[in-house]
Amino acid sequence: MASPSYTGLPAKHKAITDAARRVFLEHGYTHTSVDAIAAEAGVSKQTIYNHFGDKAHLFRAVMHATVAETGAGMGPPPGDDLAESDDLDRDLRRFGRQLARGVLAPDIAAIRRVLIAELDRHPELIEEWGTQGRELHRMLATAFARLNERGVVDVPDPMLAAQQLVLLTAGNAMTISRFGTDTPPSDALDKAVDDGVELWLRAYAVRPTER
Repeated sequence: MASPSYTGLPAKHKAITDAARRVFLEHGYTHTSVDAIAAEAGVSKQTIYNHFGDKAHLFRAVMHATVAETGAGMGPPPGDDLAESDDLDRDLRRFGRQLARGVLAPDIAAIRRVLIAELDRHPELIEEWGTQGRELHRMLATAFARLNERGVVDVPDPMLAAQQLVLLTAGNAMTISRFGTDTPPSDALDKAVDDGVELWLRAYAVRPTER
């Protein structure tokens, strides 16, 4: 089924997604009904269908809205700032720290738990969630290819290097937080990220004497 065009007042659209997030996070995807979301949002079931089409599209809207509203899960877009960095160590640490805090944002962690619980029944939902990470990897790979051209790094496979950086920053954050169930102290989180960035730079950074 194609995703519906989201018509209607933006305020009502947001009210529905906010209500749906509360219900989904409390009851999970399978055990949440459109009737329950409609009651939570104070709208009719038909209004939800008019805005979102069905429960699956509504859950997808909740996922994307949560990422957008928290600025989480993906961190800041690397883009040209990273590609043209004049202090890669500094900028990678800043990027990694923001990314790590993003993946540990409470609503992001809660949605991730829902997705894991629904993996056997609804694998398509976690596949949709994964599109965010794939786009981040793509942007990082583009930035690393540019840094490689500039002679700042020696990265034979930019996509692999992008995946490794995410694992060494966001992945480390997930590990020390027990996959988002604990909130590590800020200094411990920063150290986990910095250690990951340092390891990445040892593998790929070109020392000034080598340029």
